[in-house]
Amino acid sequence: TKKKKGTKKRGVAGGCVGGGGGGGEESAMLEECNFCGAPKPSKEVSLRCIDEHRWKILIRLPNSERMVVEEVEEWMAFYQIYEGATYMNNGKTFIIRVLDFEKREAEAHGPVKLDYYTSVRDLSNLETAAPLLAYPPLQLKKVDEALREKKERKLLIAPPHYGPATVIKSFLGYTKLKRISGKFLDSVDLQMPQVWMKTFAAWIAVPEEVQQMVKRSARGSAMPWEEHLRGGLHAASHALINVLPLFARCSANDAVTLCDYPAATRFRPRSIVIADRCKGGNGLSLQAYKVFGELLETALKMSLQLYALSRLSRVRSDAQLLRI
Repeated sequence: TKKKKGTKKRGVAGGCVGGGGGGGEESAMLEECNFCGAPKPSKEVSLRCIDEHRWKILIRLPNSERMVVEEVEEWMAFYQIYEGATYMNNGKTFIIRVLDFEKREAEAHGPVKLDYYTSVRDLSNLETAAPLLAYPPLQLKKVDEALREKKERKLLIAPPHYGPATVIKSFLGYTKLKRISGKFLDSVDLQMPQVWMKTFAAWIAVPEEVQQMVKRSARGSAMPWEEHLRGGLHAASHALINVLPLFARCSANDAVTLCDYPAATRFRPRSIVIADRCKGGNGLSLQAYKVFGELLETALKMSLQLYALSRLSRVRSDAQLLRI
């Protein structure tokens, strides 16, 4: 509440409540509130670090004492905390030298002047368990050549599922990149512990009919049809995550999926997966499960629109070249 000018009245318990002068209910309103506890909760609880396990980043001071400059969630810690990592604080560059896995502490040395920065190389895996919920098969609109003829036909796809999932992150090493230009300089391997996270996910398996359609479309391609399917599932998962904010109050960064790369040899389930990014889940995958059909249709329509725009811009650029 607003404090009257020239007055400073405190209540009992070291200023927990403020006393109002004069009589009547209006004058009894609080004029000043001071927290009587120590230390302040804002200094003990970080709203950015909601994980119960956090890593502390410490900097050694000139008097040999160490000062905590940042706390990072354990789930995301190894993206910036690893031996040899460059760490920025207040515009100064430090190097992470010592990691204490028992105390969850990382010591940064510096400041130093470097012409490079580091980027971690990681590998994520997402494993789903038996579903807790499952809808019957969905009737979705399939947009293809028939749509260009203003005809729409239904495609029966597998039902979506919702249940517990485990996200496993492996940190393989890091690369040194030139500042400003981003030119590759070096690659360093690391031996870091895996990080596990129990969460929830929504997913849908790709039916055999769709797999056969991809196989027929990939005839004559130098790439095996399995690789086309693998890359398509990866792209579709990210497309669904990017349209999820249209159906829920969230950011695309609040959800994760099973990322892939061409050289991967591990088994990848033939499914489209959306998982919650935080431990224990945040409800986004459940919301995605409820509107999975709409997510698929919206992602498909937006992808087709982007494809049409890219072709249109290509035609315009070709026309400009012809004029030249």
